[in-house]
Amino acid sequence: MRFDVSIPDSFLYDVSTEIDKTLKIFQLARALSIFRVNNVFIYHDKLLSTSKYDLQFMVTILEYLDTPQYLRKKIYPKIDILKHAGKLHPIRSHHHKDKIEINDIKAGEIRVGVVEKRGDAYVVDVGLKIPIKYEGKFKQGGRKVNVKLLKHKNYINAVDIEKNEITEKYWGYNVYQIRELKNILEKFPISNIILTSKYSKYFNPSENELSKANRQLSNNSILVVFGSPKFGLNSILSKEKMDISKYYSYNFFPNQGTQTVRLEESIYGVLSILNICLPSS
Repeated sequence: MRFDVSIPDSFLYDVSTEIDKTLKIFQLARALSIFRVNNVFIYHDKLLSTSKYDLQFMVTILEYLDTPQYLRKKIYPKIDILKHAGKLHPIRSHHHKDKIEINDIKAGEIRVGVVEKRGDAYVVDVGLKIPIKYEGKFKQGGRKVNVKLLKHKNYINAVDIEKNEITEKYWGYNVYQIRELKNILEKFPISNIILTSKYSKYFNPSENELSKANRQLSNNSILVVFGSPKFGLNSILSKEKMDISKYYSYNFFPNQGTQTVRLEESIYGVLSILNICLPSS
């Protein structure tokens, strides 16, 4: 089972300093990576006023943290948004490979690289001491690409590989900004959408109809939708003139010992439960 997640652009609503914002986004990036989330859709929260800067802050740091460390200085210039990001622990996803000697490259090894133009030719930096000849379709310097390394007798070249062709357990997440929540809900079968709400019935794994439903679908990606730090999905969907009752909606925190569950805590808790209860791919 693959997960996609949708969160509001008001994710940073309850934090004010840039270091606290950075740490909150780091927690989110860790959760997305630990539970193998493929796509995070950031929808506009119409109930809270989110600044363009906070949205840019969140998107930039999420994408920065998903980038292998050997490429970060090359892709991201010194900008104020990232001034605290360098102090964060590494994510260590499967695509965050170590910088190694070129002789240690395995035939067919897949790496994340960045395309560079050298004269009339293109090369790709994949974290080795020297760049590799790039024979892919992207001809824009600075573009991040997934490549397969082909070893020949006297040289190595790199060709494109699509993310859905990569068989490693996890290859990072993509970040998308969505104008309205309904825009992303319409792209998924209702049986593949899980809403989270404290006003919904408790999630009961032993009676979970989702598990049976999703075994019958060829598209086995589940979209998990979260409300904002201040308003739940009932209020957010009501503002969007959408009916929450047509979706699978659950409360994942029975008998909670706190008055509230913070959004970043909810993401960890919900994905932990679903990771165990839903069939894996």
